[in-house]
Amino acid sequence: MSRHAHGAMALAVLLALAAPAHAQAPAPASSTPAAPAPPPYDADTGDAWIDARLEDLNAYALRYPDAFADEIARYLDVPRGYVVALGQQPGWAPGDVYFACALGKVLAQPCRAVVRARARDADGGWQGVARRVAGAGKPVPTRALRELLRSSYAHWERPLD
Repeated sequence: MSRHAHGAMALAVLLALAAPAHAQAPAPASSTPAAPAPPPYDADTGDAWIDARLEDLNAYALRYPDAFADEIARYLDVPRGYVVALGQQPGWAPGDVYFACALGKVLAQPCRAVVRARARDADGGWQGVARRVAGAGKPVPTRALRELLRSSYAHWERPLD
Protein backbone atom coordinates (compact mmCIF):
# COMPACT_ATOMS: atom_id res chain seq x y z
CA MET A 1 0.00 0.00 0.00
CA SER A 2 1.37 3.42 -0.91
CA ARG A 3 2.12 6.00 1.73
CA HIS A 4 -0.62 8.25 0.34
CA ALA A 5 -3.20 5.45 0.39
CA HIS A 6 -2.18 4.52 3.93
CA GLY A 7 -2.63 8.13 5.08
CA ALA A 8 -6.04 8.36 3.40
CA MET A 9 -7.16 5.14 5.05
CA ALA A 10 -5.96 6.36 8.48
CA LEU A 11 -7.87 9.60 8.00
CA ALA A 12 -11.02 7.69 7.03
CA VAL A 13 -10.74 5.55 10.18
CA LEU A 14 -10.27 8.63 12.37
CA LEU A 15 -13.27 10.34 10.81
CA ALA A 16 -15.41 7.23 11.26
CA LEU A 17 -14.43 7.02 14.92
CA ALA A 18 -15.04 10.71 15.51
CA ALA A 19 -18.42 10.84 13.76
CA PRO A 20 -20.48 9.10 16.48
CA ALA A 21 -18.99 11.29 19.19
CA HIS A 22 -19.73 14.40 17.18
CA ALA A 23 -23.29 13.27 16.44
CA GLN A 24 -23.96 12.82 20.16
CA ALA A 25 -22.32 16.04 21.29
CA PRO A 26 -24.68 18.44 23.06
CA ALA A 27 -25.70 21.59 21.30
CA PRO A 28 -23.36 24.49 21.98
CA ALA A 29 -24.39 26.74 24.85
CA SER A 30 -25.86 30.10 23.98
CA SER A 31 -23.52 33.07 24.16
CA THR A 32 -25.52 34.55 27.04
CA PRO A 33 -25.37 32.33 30.11
CA ALA A 34 -28.55 32.06 32.11
CA ALA A 35 -28.32 33.66 35.54
CA PRO A 36 -28.96 31.33 38.42
CA ALA A 37 -32.35 31.73 40.00
CA PRO A 38 -32.21 33.57 43.30
CA PRO A 39 -33.44 31.68 46.34
CA PRO A 40 -36.86 32.63 47.72
CA TYR A 41 -36.65 35.95 49.52
CA ASP A 42 -38.93 37.85 51.86
CA ALA A 43 -37.54 41.20 52.95
CA ASP A 44 -40.43 41.91 55.30
CA THR A 45 -39.84 45.67 55.38
CA GLY A 46 -43.51 46.44 55.91
CA ASP A 47 -43.73 48.02 52.45
CA ALA A 48 -44.79 45.74 49.58
CA TRP A 49 -43.24 48.01 46.91
CA ILE A 50 -39.85 48.03 48.62
CA ASP A 51 -40.06 44.27 49.25
CA ALA A 52 -40.67 43.63 45.55
CA ARG A 53 -37.71 45.81 44.52
CA LEU A 54 -35.41 44.08 47.03
CA GLU A 55 -36.49 40.70 45.69
CA ASP A 56 -35.71 41.89 42.16
CA LEU A 57 -32.31 43.18 43.33
CA ASN A 58 -31.42 39.64 44.33
CA ALA A 59 -31.75 38.49 40.73
CA TYR A 60 -29.94 41.57 39.42
CA ALA A 61 -27.04 41.17 41.86
CA LEU A 62 -26.54 37.52 40.90
CA ARG A 63 -26.20 38.51 37.27
CA TYR A 64 -24.30 41.79 37.75
CA PRO A 65 -22.46 41.54 41.08
CA ASP A 66 -19.92 44.23 40.25
CA ALA A 67 -22.52 46.81 39.23
CA PHE A 68 -24.51 45.99 42.36
CA ALA A 69 -21.50 46.41 44.68
CA ASP A 70 -20.40 49.58 42.85
CA GLU A 71 -23.85 51.12 43.26
CA ILE A 72 -23.88 50.62 47.01
CA ALA A 73 -20.31 51.79 47.39
CA ARG A 74 -20.76 54.90 45.27
CA TYR A 75 -24.25 56.08 46.15
CA LEU A 76 -24.83 54.68 49.63
CA ASP A 77 -21.32 55.59 50.85
CA VAL A 78 -20.23 52.12 51.95
CA PRO A 79 -16.75 50.71 51.28
CA ARG A 80 -16.97 48.29 48.38
CA GLY A 81 -15.00 45.63 50.22
CA TYR A 82 -17.51 45.74 53.06
CA VAL A 83 -20.40 45.34 50.59
CA VAL A 84 -18.78 42.31 48.98
CA ALA A 85 -17.86 40.73 52.32
CA LEU A 86 -21.34 41.27 53.75
CA GLY A 87 -22.91 39.68 50.68
CA GLN A 88 -20.82 36.57 51.28
CA GLN A 89 -22.11 36.10 54.83
CA PRO A 90 -24.69 33.39 55.46
CA GLY A 91 -28.16 34.86 55.76
CA TRP A 92 -27.35 38.01 53.79
CA ALA A 93 -29.06 38.20 50.41
CA PRO A 94 -28.24 41.12 48.09
CA GLY A 95 -31.59 42.69 49.01
CA ASP A 96 -30.57 42.60 52.67
CA VAL A 97 -27.23 44.24 51.92
CA TYR A 98 -28.93 46.98 49.92
CA PHE A 99 -31.62 47.61 52.51
CA ALA A 100 -29.18 47.72 55.43
CA CYS A 101 -26.97 50.25 53.65
CA ALA A 102 -29.91 52.29 52.32
CA LEU A 103 -31.51 52.40 55.76
CA GLY A 104 -28.23 53.57 57.24
CA LYS A 105 -27.96 56.26 54.57
CA VAL A 106 -31.45 57.69 55.14
CA LEU A 107 -31.00 57.60 58.93
CA ALA A 108 -27.53 59.18 58.72
CA GLN A 109 -25.96 56.11 60.32
CA PRO A 110 -23.23 53.83 59.03
CA CYS A 111 -24.34 50.68 57.26
CA ARG A 112 -22.34 48.75 59.87
CA ALA A 113 -24.61 50.09 62.62
CA VAL A 114 -27.67 48.71 60.83
CA VAL A 115 -25.90 45.40 60.20
CA ARG A 116 -25.04 45.14 63.89
CA ALA A 117 -28.62 45.98 64.88
CA ARG A 118 -29.90 43.15 62.68
CA ALA A 119 -27.29 40.76 64.06
CA ARG A 120 -28.36 41.59 67.64
CA ASP A 121 -32.08 41.32 67.01
CA ALA A 122 -33.70 40.27 63.72
CA ASP A 123 -37.19 39.90 65.23
CA GLY A 124 -39.87 41.25 62.94
CA GLY A 125 -37.68 41.05 59.84
CA TRP A 126 -36.42 44.27 58.32
CA GLN A 127 -39.56 46.04 59.48
CA GLY A 128 -38.64 45.38 63.12
CA VAL A 129 -34.97 46.21 62.60
CA ALA A 130 -35.86 49.47 60.82
CA ARG A 131 -38.18 50.54 63.64
CA ARG A 132 -35.53 49.86 66.26
CA VAL A 133 -32.77 51.61 64.31
CA ALA A 134 -34.98 54.62 63.54
CA GLY A 135 -35.69 55.01 67.25
CA ALA A 136 -38.70 54.80 69.50
CA GLY A 137 -41.63 56.81 68.23
CA LYS A 138 -39.90 57.80 64.98
CA PRO A 139 -41.27 56.66 61.64
CA VAL A 140 -39.24 54.54 59.24
CA PRO A 141 -38.31 56.84 56.33
CA THR A 142 -40.09 54.76 53.69
CA ARG A 143 -40.31 57.60 51.16
CA ALA A 144 -36.55 58.20 51.29
CA LEU A 145 -35.87 54.47 50.93
CA ARG A 146 -38.12 54.36 47.87
CA GLU A 147 -36.25 57.30 46.35
CA LEU A 148 -32.91 55.55 46.82
CA LEU A 149 -34.28 52.46 45.10
CA ARG A 150 -35.64 54.57 42.23
CA SER A 151 -32.22 56.21 41.85
CA SER A 152 -30.44 52.86 41.80
CA TYR A 153 -32.81 51.52 39.16
CA ALA A 154 -32.19 54.66 37.08
CA HIS A 155 -28.40 54.22 37.38
CA TRP A 156 -28.75 50.64 36.16
CA GLU A 157 -31.24 51.70 33.45
CA ARG A 158 -33.49 49.00 34.86
CA PRO A 159 -37.31 49.31 34.69
CA LEU A 160 -39.08 49.59 38.01
CA ASP A 161 -42.18 47.59 37.13
